[in-house]
Amino acid sequence: MPDPLFDLSGRVAVVTGGMGQLGAIYTAGLAERGMRVASLDVVAGATPEGVRAIACNVTDRAALEDALAEIEAEWGTPHLLVNNAGLDSPPDAPAEEVGPFETYPESSFDAVLDVNVKGAFLCCQVIGGAMAREGRGSIINVSSIYGLLSPVQDLYAFRRERGETFVKPVAYSVSKSAVLNLTRYLATYWATAGVR
Repeated sequence: MPDPLFDLSGRVAVVTGGMGQLGAIYTAGLAERGMRVASLDVVAGATPEGVRAIACNVTDRAALEDALAEIEAEWGTPHLLVNNAGLDSPPDAPAEEVGPFETYPESSFDAVLDVNVKGAFLCCQVIGGAMAREGRGSIINVSSIYGLLSPVQDLYAFRRERGETFVKPVAYSVSKSAVLNLTRYLATYWATAGVR
């Protein structure tokens, strides 16, 4: 039985990227507190009790609208949106993706911004908009320290010392900075609509 102080029974949450490393923790924690949780992700997988997986690409408005319709039909309008879906270059990314800024692939830049920025933007429009129409809701946009500060490339010197090509890529920092300002914008835009 959850602590009554943190009881969220009867409320509905949407977590994007809910099957990922952080998303799985968020969805499980919210479900443990009694929330009905919709996990939106392009990756399928098993979910804990109280969590429903919905296949959805956050960069596709129509897919988000379909997912919201499914959630509302079963549980009602969400009370919480956690924009967690995100891309970054993995540690084992090809050398051209973790190489010098001057040769960082435009396609990689576009892919990261598409998910991290456009995805959060569309989720806020579709799901946040539904919450605003209800006059209540909370949005958590997951950013990063790299949204506030640029990566210190010297942190990754150990990789170069091992003979690896590695520069922390630009796209992740740019995208997470944009997410912070999207959050600030919406905080003032929906300030009187009951959405925080």
